[in-house]
Amino acid sequence: MDSSVTVSLLPVQLSLIHIPRSRLRQLTTPVIHQILQNSPTFLNLTCNELELTIFAEAGTIDEFHAIARRDQLKQRARSGSGSSRKSLSDSRSFEPIEISDENWSVLQIDSHSDPVDNSGARVNELSAPLAAAGISILYQSSYMSDFIFVKRSRLGEVMALFEAAGFDFYSTDSTSPPVLTRSRTSSTHSSVDSVRDKSHSPSSGDVCILSPDLTCVGLEDDNVDHWSLKIIKLVAFPDLIPIPGHSSPSIFSPSSSTDSFSNSEEDESLSQSMSSLSSADQPDAPLPKPISNHFTIPGPLSPLSPITAPEPHPLSDEPQSYSNATSCTLRVPFFSLTRTAEGSSLTTDAELLAALFPPSDRYMIICGNELEAADRRIARARQKKRERWALERIEEENGCSNGIDPSEEEESTGSDQEDESEDTTLRCLQIDLRKFGLDKHGLVNRFSRVLDENCINHMYSSSYKTANLLVGKKHALRAQHLLKAC
Repeated sequence: MDSSVTVSLLPVQLSLIHIPRSRLRQLTTPVIHQILQNSPTFLNLTCNELELTIFAEAGTIDEFHAIARRDQLKQRARSGSGSSRKSLSDSRSFEPIEISDENWSVLQIDSHSDPVDNSGARVNELSAPLAAAGISILYQSSYMSDFIFVKRSRLGEVMALFEAAGFDFYSTDSTSPPVLTRSRTSSTHSSVDSVRDKSHSPSSGDVCILSPDLTCVGLEDDNVDHWSLKIIKLVAFPDLIPIPGHSSPSIFSPSSSTDSFSNSEEDESLSQSMSSLSSADQPDAPLPKPISNHFTIPGPLSPLSPITAPEPHPLSDEPQSYSNATSCTLRVPFFSLTRTAEGSSLTTDAELLAALFPPSDRYMIICGNELEAADRRIARARQKKRERWALERIEEENGCSNGIDPSEEEESTGSDQEDESEDTTLRCLQIDLRKFGLDKHGLVNRFSRVLDENCINHMYSSSYKTANLLVGKKHALRAQHLLKAC
C-alpha cells in the first residue's frame, strides 16, 4: 500500500499508575481529578477486572505518590507486626498502589488514509523491530490515533532503530523538527523470526473474554465540559446509568478487598468526589499545545471486575416483579479513555455508552451506527422483559406454566441480536501479565502477530499488569484459543 503513517514524539513525560480493582472505591477523588484536568498533553485511563492503569503526566500525580508512600509504610508495618498466621495472611492479601520507577515517553501514530480494518497490522509492524531489539513497550489503540510507550532511557534506541530499518532523516530548515520517511518494502517484518525466540508469552489459562459488548468512539473536544461529567458517571457511578435487563455495578464497588475504609472514610471519599464535579481543581492556565517531532512512515496501517452487584431497580415504566429474576446478572465493565491536545477517545460497554449518551447528546461523540444498534438491543431487552412479566402474571392467575426455560428464550433471541451487531461490536480479551512486570519485551508483538497472521483485526490496550486485545465479537473465541496457544 502507498498510504502513510506519521509518528510524532509528544513533548511529555508520563508516569504509570497501577490501582488494584479492590482499591478503587477509596480513590475516587484523585482519579476524578485526572479526568477533569484542563487540556492534558496526554492522559489514558484503562480499566479491566483486575486493575485500573493511569498513564498520566509525571507532574500531575502528587496525590498518588502520597498514597503509594502510605502503602509502603503499611506494608512494612504488616510485615513486621509478628509471625502469626493472621498477620501473614493480611500481608499477602494487601494490594498496594504502584507507580513506575522510570518515566515513559509516548509516540503518537496517525494514519492518513488506511482503513480501520488494518489497525492490527499497525500494531504488529511497529512493535516487531522493538521486540527484536529487546525493548519493552506498551501500546494503546484509540479512535483518533495509536500510541507507543517506551521508557525514557530507551527513547534514543527506539529512534535509532527506526532509522536503521530504512527511515531517512530530512529537514526543510535548521529549525524544523526532524522527519522520518520510508517507502514500504518487503523487509518490513524481517525481524519476526528473531522475535519468536526472544519474546515471552503467558501460560495457558491467563486469557479470558470479558462479557460486555464494546464500542470505540471519538469525543468532540468542543464539548469537553459536558462529556467529562458523563465520563465521571461512567467511571465512578455507572449504577446511576439505568439499562433494562442489565446490572451496572460501579467499578468502585468493593470486591475482595481486605484493606477497605470504614464507612465514615468511604462517605468522606465519595463526598469529596461529588464536590469535585462542581469545583474541579483546574490549572490556572492550560498546558501548552504540544509541538511534536514528526517523522513519516508510508505503510498499510490505520487507527483505531470481577464486580458483583445486584441489578438496579428498573425504570418506573418497567414491571417491578420481574427484576428479581435477573438480579443475579453480573457485568464486568471495561473502559479505556484517552485524551490528547488533538482529540479524545473512549472505548467501553456499548449499551452503557448508548444510555449515557442518548440521541439528544450524541452531537458530543464521533461514531458510526454502533450506538443505534445498542439502542435497539436495549429496546428489545425492555420489550422482552415486559412480555415475560406478562406471561408470568397470566401463569400465576391460571396456575400453569408454558414450559419455556427463560435461559433458552434468551439464547434464541440473543442469536438474532448477534447477527445484527457482531460486525460492529468488540470483545475484550484480558491477559494476566502480573508475573512478567514492565521489563519483559516482545509481548505486544507476540500477541498482535498471532492475531494478524490469522486475519483477526484488533485494537491493543496495554495496562500496568495486563494486556487487553479488542477483537470483533464473532472472532473472540478463536482469538482466545490462539492467544492461549501462542
